[in-house]
Amino acid sequence: MSEFSIAKLQALDEGEWARLQEEYFPRIYFYVKKSIKEHQTAEDVVQDTFLGAVRGISNFKEEYTLDQFLFGIARNRIIDFFRKKKPIPISSQGDDGKNRSYLGLERFASERRSPDESAVAFEISTAKREALGKILKVFVQELWESEEFQKLKVLEFLLALGGRNKEAVAKFGIRDEKAVAGIKFRALERLRALARQMDPSHEWFEGLWKPGAR
Repeated sequence: MSEFSIAKLQALDEGEWARLQEEYFPRIYFYVKKSIKEHQTAEDVVQDTFLGAVRGISNFKEEYTLDQFLFGIARNRIIDFFRKKKPIPISSQGDDGKNRSYLGLERFASERRSPDESAVAFEISTAKREALGKILKVFVQELWESEEFQKLKVLEFLLALGGRNKEAVAKFGIRDEKAVAGIKFRALERLRALARQMDPSHEWFEGLWKPGAR
């Protein structure tokens, strides 16, 4: 990920802000789109997020990261969006409204994460996906370099396409289901080992580190 100069951003350097928007726009859009499904509205909220960042960058506090700063603003803009929408009252009693529930803002507000926590969670999720991509790349490269092309095809059929062991026997001419199960077992063991290497701090794939996990 690119490093950005807070000093340049505070000086409203156009080039630095253009770089920032180029890198962060897709990520913030994805974050906003989880709550606001309509494309144009989500884009408007993202643009408003960057405007808010420009206005607030002079007060940027060094104890926070730039990610926390931007995603925090995005979350506030989402909340503002739902506040402006007219709530829809729902009452099973049809009474004077004492027991009414309002769709929209309260549903969003029920998420208990703070803006900072949401940003951190998003970053962890992104890091996990990147780590998984690297794990699969290493694993496939190992099989490719050892010219185990049939094993690659079998694993793609089983793990990516959801094929069954019995089907793999017929499709690839393997001896029996036990042999197919062995291919799958050894592959999963290697993937687990690679995942442990990618997660030395035990933060991303905690299930691999629990007692009894292989």
